[in-house]
Amino acid sequence: METAILIGIPSPYVARLRNALDSQGGLPGTWSLLFVPAPRKEPGINQGTVRQACRFADKHSSPHILGFSTQQSRSELAAEIARCFRFRWCDQLVRCLSYLATPNPAPFLERLATDLAEEEQWAFRIKPTDMGSPLLLPECSFSVGGGHRNLWRHARGYGDQANIEGAAKAVREFGRAYLRKQERYQWIDDRDLIFGRYGPRHADAPFPRGWKFSYHLPDGFHYDIKHLEARKFSITDVAGTLHLSVPKGYINIDPHGYVRG
Repeated sequence: METAILIGIPSPYVARLRNALDSQGGLPGTWSLLFVPAPRKEPGINQGTVRQACRFADKHSSPHILGFSTQQSRSELAAEIARCFRFRWCDQLVRCLSYLATPNPAPFLERLATDLAEEEQWAFRIKPTDMGSPLLLPECSFSVGGGHRNLWRHARGYGDQANIEGAAKAVREFGRAYLRKQERYQWIDDRDLIFGRYGPRHADAPFPRGWKFSYHLPDGFHYDIKHLEARKFSITDVAGTLHLSVPKGYINIDPHGYVRG
């Protein structure tokens, strides 16, 4: 079951949308719908509604968060959502909101159906299904070259079926380039750093870092990084801090690029 969480839609439109959906037979059977209304009369979000959306998402296996906002600072406010969950801004739906106050809500409903159809394709073709997905690697620390640097950007894209095709291709090609057999198949980057995922778990990550790309990570999961030839090495974490290892040493890092003790 896919769950769409609409964040930032003004409260008066929530009831209108529910009524419009009821009159049209509801959403497709694969979807459920939740709302985190805007804190004011116009479409928008704040830290409180962002945290509430994350809490809602945490209770569902395949959450998609759809943002409604006309704020200039919206990307900064939604950064926590975008790091952990599937997220998209719904600017065309914002422009269609007024139709929900008319006898003909069809333009809004049709746009919503289009967006949800694309999201369903994303969940089927792009969303990680296990810990072997390259999308779970920390992009700040896993060194890649050429177009492979765009893997995570492709996977976060939306608004066009071509984004789905491009992301699926990027995932396949990334696997061919960086999934190499070293005792067992493991992710090995351009600097010959092995990102092992089979080690013991550590303490749980702070909420909501237990999610990435709407995939719920196993409790305490991290990568054990070591050099293929047991040399000393360095990595950069999500904050830009450089971490150094000793020869034959290793560094623990989570999928978001936070070094673990």
